[in-house]
Amino acid sequence: MSHALTLARPYARAAFALAREHGRLPQWSNLLGFSAEIAGDARVQTVLGHPKLTLADLLGLLMPDGDVDANYRQFLEVLHENRRLGLLPEIATQYEALR
Repeated sequence: MSHALTLARPYARAAFALAREHGRLPQWSNLLGFSAEIAGDARVQTVLGHPKLTLADLLGLLMPDGDVDANYRQFLEVLHENRRLGLLPEIATQYEALR
């Protein structure tokens, strides 16, 4: 099993628990899918850890326009704080497996 999958597992479980608790499993699937697609792009991977990018810049990049679940935004903030935004593709895959 890859190291990224191992690191992503607790975040996927937390995402699933939050989405289930709030009755938003399909919405989180869409949100995670969107963020994972962006984060999985090789060009984006190179800038995810760039020190000049603010949290607001990253959230603007990784969240779709419109009304986004506040819990999802907070989830992305935790990933950012823990330097795990690059794991979004693996988190999304594991989330879907749990779902």
